[in-house]
Order: sequence, then C-alpha cells, then structure tokens
Amino acid sequence: MHIVLQVINPPYSYEDMDSAIKIADAALKKGHKVSIFLFADSVLSVNSKVKPIRADRNIPNLLKDLASRGAEVHICGLCFEYRGLDRDAAVEGSQLSGVPEMATLLTTADRYVNFTV
Repeated sequence: MHIVLQVINPPYSYEDMDSAIKIADAALKKGHKVSIFLFADSVLSVNSKVKPIRADRNIPNLLKDLASRGAEVHICGLCFEYRGLDRDAAVEGSQLSGVPEMATLLTTADRYVNFTV
C-alpha cells in the first residue's frame, strides 16, 4: 500500500509533523511505501541547521531516519526557497519537488492524509 502524508504547518508549532512521522514509522514497519510531502511552513522540518534543545525532538533527524529506511521525503522547492533555505540546508535523503510531483503522488496513493489547519 502507498501512503502519502502531506504536512503544511510549521514543525515545532503544532504536532502535525509528529503525527505524520509516527504514521510513517508505523507504515514502514508494516512494509508499506510512504511518501511525505512538505508544503508551506512544514518545509522547515528538513532544515538540518535546526538546533533543538536536548529535551525536545529533533524533527530533521527523524525525517532523515525515515528517508534512510525508504520513505520519500518531498520538499516543495518554491516554499523552501521562499523561506530562505537552500539545498545545503536540507537533510540527507530529502528531495526538492513541486506541485506536479504532488499530483503524481495523489494519483498513485492508496491512502492520503493531509495535515493542515
């Protein structure tokens, strides 16, 4: 089964990214294909320059781990650039994408979950 998770909200302001990461982790453990599409402020989730305090979760590292285990992590390229980030800031395993790639993900998904306000 192909599960597509789209996240829109910023990573440390809401728990949307945490929920998406937990769903992706569980789906990968069950052998499913997982694609995560980061749009708008959620693109900040792959910023490798983030330095969370020790007690907080390191969302970029969690996404890097998911990518190393086979999850596709798509970043809206325009959203990424708009926020002043460049490719060097993105965690390993993530890829710049756009609306055409999102459309392809939607047409190939067996399940689609959109995290937004």
